[in-house]
Amino acid sequence: MAKLTPQTVKAMAQELYGYDLTDEAAVTVAHAAGAMVTNARRLGSIDLSGVQPPFGYPTLLAEAERIRKRG
Repeated sequence: MAKLTPQTVKAMAQELYGYDLTDEAAVTVAHAAGAMVTNARRLGSIDLSGVQPPFGYPTLLAEAERIRKRG
């Protein structure tokens, strides 16, 4: 798979959002995106059956209860 370059990140930010990124920010975004893509390839081999979605109903209820007890 081709690497996402800082130049591509800068071009996409400008084209999609009209935003000018600094060279330093573009390098950081390119590295973060590359790491995310690398890790995303492994998701199919990990057993995630017991993991709730971050905004699933059970998770929201548990968070609401935690906040209620704290408050």
